[in-house]
Amino acid sequence: MELKNIFKMEMFKNRNDKPYLFLIAILMAMSTVSTFWWIAGSTEFTNDRFGVLFVLFLFFNILGLGVFSLLYPFHLLNTDYKNKVMSLVFASGVSRAKYYFVKVGATILSGFIAIFAILLIPMLTFLVIYPEIFTELVQKLVKGFSVSDVTPFVLCSFFGLLSNMVVLTTAVIVTRGKTSGIFLFFLFLFLNSSAFSLFENPLNTGDSISEIFYTGSLHSIISICVYVAIGLAVLKRQDL
Repeated sequence: MELKNIFKMEMFKNRNDKPYLFLIAILMAMSTVSTFWWIAGSTEFTNDRFGVLFVLFLFFNILGLGVFSLLYPFHLLNTDYKNKVMSLVFASGVSRAKYYFVKVGATILSGFIAIFAILLIPMLTFLVIYPEIFTELVQKLVKGFSVSDVTPFVLCSFFGLLSNMVVLTTAVIVTRGKTSGIFLFFLFLFLNSSAFSLFENPLNTGDSISEIFYTGSLHSIISICVYVAIGLAVLKRQDL
């Protein structure tokens, strides 16, 4: 089976995952309600019952989005273990290495589409109705940045996201898709942070923003290489 066909199969399976599509719809609705509630001015009276209710609603909305950002990729990665599909996929002649990289790519793309869909209404609202607030937030975020910092920032963000996804994939593979994989994921992140802190000074060649971002990218690349090697080694030895 060709690589592109495996990728299409994964994307088709992800976009037809009805329970999580329903959850995405709920989070989209909550984000939309929060946005228009804000526009309605309910937050101007934080001491009344509506203001308190809005703060609670917004809190659970943000909490739900944070939990979803972890559980959704985890679900996409471990679903083949739960459904006993992996053995059939590999028996059809699909390389385990190809499957590994396609699975990571499809999970990243599906997660990005889901988060984009959930935040679409709030982003458009702030752009159209509150452009001054949006501009002010962007200015605060990029304060101290220069044009030369954009590329290292983008690289650092990209490799950081990819590193986290690879670490999560390895945790799922090692635990064979069990819930304990989530705890193993956090353990791996802790070990990453601890290991890189030992080499932070030798790797960091300066204090400029660009150099910090480049150092972060280097950390992420090392992490990717290590956990890809671990994940593939375990996957190739697993009896499925």
